Amino acid sequence: MSALNVMLFGTGSNVVVTAGLARGVFARHGLTLDIAYTQGSEMLCETLRTGGCDIGVLAADDVVYEVERRGLDFFLFMGIHTGLLSLMTRPEITTLGALAGRRFGVDDTASGFVLLARQILRDHGLTEGGYALVKAKGMNLRAQALENGEIDAALLSPPFTLRLRDRGFRELARVHDFFPRYQAGCWVTTRAWATKHEEELTTFVRAYLESLAWTLDRKNREEAAGYLGQEFKLEPDIARRTYDLLAESDGGGLFREAAIDAEGIQVVIDMRVEAGLLPSPPPPASKYYDARYLERARGGA
Repeated sequence: MSALNVMLFGTGSNVVVTAGLARGVFARHGLTLDIAYTQGSEMLCETLRTGGCDIGVLAADDVVYEVERRGLDFFLFMGIHTGLLSLMTRPEITTLGALAGRRFGVDDTASGFVLLARQILRDHGLTEGGYALVKAKGMNLRAQALENGEIDAALLSPPFTLRLRDRGFRELARVHDFFPRYQAGCWVTTRAWATKHEEELTTFVRAYLESLAWTLDRKNREEAAGYLGQEFKLEPDIARRTYDLLAESDGGGLFREAAIDAEGIQVVIDMRVEAGLLPSPPPPASKYYDARYLERARGGA
């Protein structure tokens, strides 16, 4: 058996890994996974950089940032989703314009999701100085901060969005409606580690694809929702609704076959160029991903 150290955010998309472990998929492929959870992207990037984990989940923007600003050898090898993100606010805030002067919680002020939020708010008349960015770390911590009144808005994903909506909080925008092609969540590692562990990485991708196919098969809805319920201590109804959002086939859910969206990465790059965070012309999208492991796992050369 080969052991992989994996670091994740506490989000609903983890159900693919959770189900794969529970059903013995990774074990059948000769893998054991040691799962750790991050408090935010900064912590995960540092853990990956120092070898504390072998692979992890980040946003594509994090990869671009770490490569260009810190010179790290990160790359993404599988896509997960466009973000599954919604802009959630406290119950008393009923319009995006009402966020003027309010506190917007983010993972990190350098995070690419900040650019998403700024674009959405700019489209509704709010300039960057019209609200305060508050570092609130990872998804679960941002949801908790929103519920506790420590922030007034945040970009969140299921199941946190559903739980908050049921408690009267507002979903004022879905990121997918504004950015239908955006590479958000993705599997990431370092080129140095991948070069030395090509077989293990390809095997992980193969096992993940098997578990992903099972997860997205709606005949497995109840069992998959059960794994979500166990992981997040969800009521059965919220677990099922979370599954339904993950399994959406219109591009808003998990990517079929964990495809890497090169156009979505280009959107990430273009946003950073527009914000003055990358030069123009920028590097090509291909600088930040390597699809060979996906191709080999699918049976290619």
